[in-house]
Amino acid sequence: MRALIRVTGAVQGIGYRPFVAELATKYKLNGEVKNLGGIVEIIVDGDVKDIRIFADKLKTSAPSGSIVIKISLEYQEENEPEGPSDFSGFRIVESSEDTDNSYLPVFPPDIGICTECKSELFNFKDRRYRYPLISCASCGPRFSILKQLPYDRETTSMDVFLMCPECSKEYRIGRRRHAQTISCHYCGPQMKYISFDNNKDSEDPVNRAIEIIRNGGIVGLKGVGGYQLVADPKNYNTVKRLREIKGREQKPFAVMFNSVEDIRKICNLSPMEESYLTSSARPIVLLDKKKNNHIAFAENVCGFSKQIGAFLPATGVHSLLTEKLGAIIATSGNNSGEPMITSDKEFLSEFNGRIDGILYYDRDILRPLDDSVIQIVKSIDGKEIPRFIRRARGYVPLPIFLSAQLEDKVLYQSFGADLKNTFAIGYGDSIIPSQFLGDMESYGILKLQKKELDEFEHIFKISSLNYQKRVVISDMHPGYYSSELARNFVNKIRDASLMQIQHHHAHIGSVMAEYGLKECIGIAFDGTGYGLDMTIWGSEFLVCKGGSFERVAHLKPVRIVGQDEGMKNAAIAAACYMNEYGLEVPGDILKPDDLYLIKAAIQNNINAFSNAGMGRLFDAVSCILRICNYNSYEGECAIKLQNSAEEYCEDHDAYNILKDTVTIEDSLEINVGELLATLLKLRNSADIGLIAYSFHCEIAETVKNICIEIRKKYGLNTVCLSGGVFANRLLLSMCEKLLCNSDFVVYYNSILPSNDGGISTGQIYLADLLQER
Repeated sequence: MRALIRVTGAVQGIGYRPFVAELATKYKLNGEVKNLGGIVEIIVDGDVKDIRIFADKLKTSAPSGSIVIKISLEYQEENEPEGPSDFSGFRIVESSEDTDNSYLPVFPPDIGICTECKSELFNFKDRRYRYPLISCASCGPRFSILKQLPYDRETTSMDVFLMCPECSKEYRIGRRRHAQTISCHYCGPQMKYISFDNNKDSEDPVNRAIEIIRNGGIVGLKGVGGYQLVADPKNYNTVKRLREIKGREQKPFAVMFNSVEDIRKICNLSPMEESYLTSSARPIVLLDKKKNNHIAFAENVCGFSKQIGAFLPATGVHSLLTEKLGAIIATSGNNSGEPMITSDKEFLSEFNGRIDGILYYDRDILRPLDDSVIQIVKSIDGKEIPRFIRRARGYVPLPIFLSAQLEDKVLYQSFGADLKNTFAIGYGDSIIPSQFLGDMESYGILKLQKKELDEFEHIFKISSLNYQKRVVISDMHPGYYSSELARNFVNKIRDASLMQIQHHHAHIGSVMAEYGLKECIGIAFDGTGYGLDMTIWGSEFLVCKGGSFERVAHLKPVRIVGQDEGMKNAAIAAACYMNEYGLEVPGDILKPDDLYLIKAAIQNNINAFSNAGMGRLFDAVSCILRICNYNSYEGECAIKLQNSAEEYCEDHDAYNILKDTVTIEDSLEINVGELLATLLKLRNSADIGLIAYSFHCEIAETVKNICIEIRKKYGLNTVCLSGGVFANRLLLSMCEKLLCNSDFVVYYNSILPSNDGGISTGQIYLADLLQER
């Protein structure tokens, strides 16, 4: 019997065809396998029972890194024109550019170095001993080197490297069978070192870089998704210099460790945290430092943070560096706010003379992929849940698979928001968000988004999809760069229509997309977002039904002076809040002359904007309690406020000394006047950690109370939490506990960031729900 089998999913670039060939041989099946666009197509001849078992094993025994979504099995008559009429044995044949236009192709992300390759890397008897770019069919770069599908050597930036006889032999059999990144010391890309001093370079570029880093230098390293700056975290002066080079004053640096055992010495490590650290994605995982444990890093690496962003080597060259140096700082090789650099020429031009050398290789990186960042939280029932802070290398371009199909033959393209920008493409049963790109106030990020959007259109063969309608979605903010890009895109595409989705509604839409929800109470807490009334929102209680919403509760708006400076300077936010509620502003928060100018600006409506953002309230409270009065990076004041609260309840039986200081007015507008007045009274006498903890309690109690009122009126019992403020794990856990104890069902982001990185997916999901009306 002959059968045609098509496998849909992430089944290219992970050794799936060799796996199919070996499995077919095991079950004595003749035939062939090939990549067809974004799927794998198999034709087999053999016994029906063996074919059935073979088809089942294609999913249940699939290689690590693969994602099998669907397997179709169709028996054929012997004379049907599918491939050759006769088969002898089983073979892997050339890929075809033909594609199934009813779905978006699925392609795997870059894959961290596997156990076998790492073993070979340090085995002096192996021919790839200390080859920094070692890889196989189960690991190595994928998306960062892909030109187009199907995935073959000639469609990647490996196409310029001819295999040596030994690699050619391995390409036909064994673990590197059809491994498109196969290479070695003799035929693949090679590491090189550029020195900025007068010393003669070592014959071993990696050892030369190790020597420079060990002696306090900073080296530029071409990583898998772009350039990084590598330095010794134990050297205070080196870290200080690194901060000056990047223009990064306070934000903690992530640290790459050599092993899990090294991480465990200084961090608490749960089973799920370890599983993510060692996963093929190799993300940065935010881990709690062990209490009272001396950390051998300089104090300016992590600063005040209670956590360390820890990660493990993703490539051979990272493994070689950490083997000799132990822990290293490996941060993105760019100026803060600018795109990650992938070009050798651009990196040399930017950092020549500013660092001590460059360790790079002669293979192109086709798109920047920053490190993904994950935090593990515990739900009310003690279950560990991963939460993305940044979704990029190791996960992109894996799609978000939906529980229900999007509107038939409608192609969706969303442009996200301006901060933490991502865009997304939606079609069929999936949405593919782009990697984290950055903040679009940077011209470099604007150019990067346009380039990557064009690349996604090409790679995922958008023009060949069987769609009849194209819907482009943007934020409602008329001044967003992303909104302007969406408008320009629609003007150039004849078959496209433009739809706008409100910012905080899109936050809730991202949670709804993850869980396939059609209605909920949506709570979106963040710093700013453009509202329907053309003011700044950010503390939203929304009743979401289908693709529509009603705003039913929020913080009482406060006029805050200045836009950019008002977001950074928490003293301005605190003064504006106290002015709104008729409270006296202490001189240690704002000098009288500055306060006079702010009051005059508010009174005369000069650069003063109505703001209901929860993020600004957290800033104001952090300043009032003298915890932090300026955001040198996004969220710094709120993070330090959270840290103070968490540190207190680690050592004490915490309780709420601010209970009932937040009032909910008849319009469900949240009044924090009494809360702020109480904070001002307590700031000089009580334990600041207790006050910070109590503030979190009051916000969580308010969330519960308002949800109960909404349930009475609208009958909704499902609550979705999203927005950047819910990166605060203490607030999240408090809200979840109180809501669940009040018999609500609570959802929050897990596979998408709760910050603006999840906006683009939420935009598509809600736009599709609107299409169903």
